[in-house]
Amino acid sequence: MKRFAALALVLFLSACGGPGPDAGRLDALEAEVRTLKEEAGTRDKAFREELAQVRRNLDAIRALLESGQGGDTDREGAVPGAAPSDEELDAKAKSFVSENLDRLMALTRKLLDKMESELDNKPREAGEPPAKGDEI
Repeated sequence: MKRFAALALVLFLSACGGPGPDAGRLDALEAEVRTLKEEAGTRDKAFREELAQVRRNLDAIRALLESGQGGDTDREGAVPGAAPSDEELDAKAKSFVSENLDRLMALTRKLLDKMESELDNKPREAGEPPAKGDEI
């Protein structure tokens, strides 16, 4: 009886254990983890290099601003070599954005006019009668 119970227990435990891990699948997963770690390492290295470049650029900009070569000749009453105030920077940023927005709007107008003229010429080229007021 004890032998039967021990045999049943061994069979039960072996059945509950299920199949062992597939060695090929395990190797593939380990290889994939290794490649992902390598990719992450190369990405981290690239990010560090880019961050170092940005820091060097910022240091160069700060050095230019401190030496007074930043193009701030129109500042009134400012101490030479002093950093511009927030208000001055805001004003310059607003004027820069305004000028670029005006340029962008002009380019958009030109592009829309060109597209409109192409659409106006298209029915004539196709031999179709031009669209009337409410026809599109």
